[in-house]
Amino acid sequence: MVTIVIQNRINTMRYIIFTFAIFFCSIGLNAQSKAVELKFDKENITLGKVTKGEKREFKYKFENTGSETIEIEIVSGCDCTTLDWTRGPIKVGEKGVIDVIFDSTEKEASETVDVDIYLKNINPKSNSPYLIVLDYSFELIANKR
Repeated sequence: MVTIVIQNRINTMRYIIFTFAIFFCSIGLNAQSKAVELKFDKENITLGKVTKGEKREFKYKFENTGSETIEIEIVSGCDCTTLDWTRGPIKVGEKGVIDVIFDSTEKEASETVDVDIYLKNINPKSNSPYLIVLDYSFELIANKR
């Protein structure tokens, strides 16, 4: 009889521990799902052959697939790159765009150019703004006159 009572108490304690474990794991998963997340149609764009002096326009399209509203603070690139982007808050499920104009006039060689996106959202792990790096590349060819 004593063995059965002890076994029932052990099973009850296992059930309580198991229930708490599931509860705390689900809290952890919910906390992780609140991360900032942007899904880009392309993160790396290849422009192919570009004649020196030529300008190319293209876009990085994205969707806010995280669980919190995001806002872009600034987008930067090299001097050869003119950038414009979706301003204001971008809610979960909404889409945005980064417009790019690349001017090869001052370029002397083919290269890959980084486009840095700084969000106003703060990463709780680093206590600094989120940074997303995209890029584009081109093959520079001489201007035939």
